[in-house]
Amino acid sequence: MNKRNVITIAGDLASGKGTRMKSDKSKLVQKIYDKELVKRVTDVAKKIGSDEVIAVVGHLREQVQEALGDTVEYAYQEELLGTGHAVMQAEEYLKGKDGKVLILYGDVPITRPETLKNLVKKSVENKEYATLLTAIYENPTGYGRIIRDVGGNIKGIVEEKDADEMQKEIKEINSGIYVFDIKELLLALKKIKPNNAQGEYYLTDVIKIMNDKGLKTGAVIVEDNTEILGVNDRTQLELLTRVLRMRINTEHMKNGVTIEDSNCTYIYDDVEIGKDTIIHPNTTIKSGVKGKGVDIFPFVAEEVDYKATDDKIEWHDNENKYK
Repeated sequence: MNKRNVITIAGDLASGKGTRMKSDKSKLVQKIYDKELVKRVTDVAKKIGSDEVIAVVGHLREQVQEALGDTVEYAYQEELLGTGHAVMQAEEYLKGKDGKVLILYGDVPITRPETLKNLVKKSVENKEYATLLTAIYENPTGYGRIIRDVGGNIKGIVEEKDADEMQKEIKEINSGIYVFDIKELLLALKKIKPNNAQGEYYLTDVIKIMNDKGLKTGAVIVEDNTEILGVNDRTQLELLTRVLRMRINTEHMKNGVTIEDSNCTYIYDDVEIGKDTIIHPNTTIKSGVKGKGVDIFPFVAEEVDYKATDDKIEWHDNENKYK
């Protein structure tokens, strides 16, 4: 996967300002397990081996830049005119480069690295100029619909507000995550127009432009629809926190850890726990490496220092003693 760039679209491209979050903060810096949504996205971009990560920032950009620091490059969207317009702002980072560009969203924070690797791999191996991550929804209201021809090839994407009644019956939806050939994407961006109900530049129009040129396009249908869930309000933030909690806890249980009550056990990212360990209810583990074959009792937080020694945990905390 060499010669690839990753663009992180860091913004709510439906409304642009995340007003439903009811916060003075950008929704992109709201946190799941003590990590900003946008940081989760850029971290996964790096984890899959991206050569470069560009964050396109607009509303409350200072907060986003504070969260990401110098770990990414920045492009600036002064006017919030849609997904296509957002990607246009990053053109200077793409000019003269070959390979693939992966488009992500700053408010879609729990896509698995393996899913993105598979998306890029299919695009490269099948020589596709555009590869979409799609999903099957029984209730697809609100999402762009995937339009295929009789042979199953993707002809285009129609946004919900521009879809006719027949198109609204389609259950395959666009996640908004794409892999594009860099050179063909730049050519297509010059052709998209804001000829839609929202007066915006839709990145989805690139698919039709490429098809009209006879360029090959394709898709990967995501196996787990929770991977493409976005965050617009506090309710959705809580939902994604629950999804991530169960995902992390399940992985530990598969690796030999007993969790007595997964609903009230909170294990943060990158925590390592040895097999045959038992985690009792109401436990929070924020960081570190936990011992093998030990009991971890409730109300454990990051300020408690664990040291695994001979299959037991030594507690180093003057304020609190656990037994």
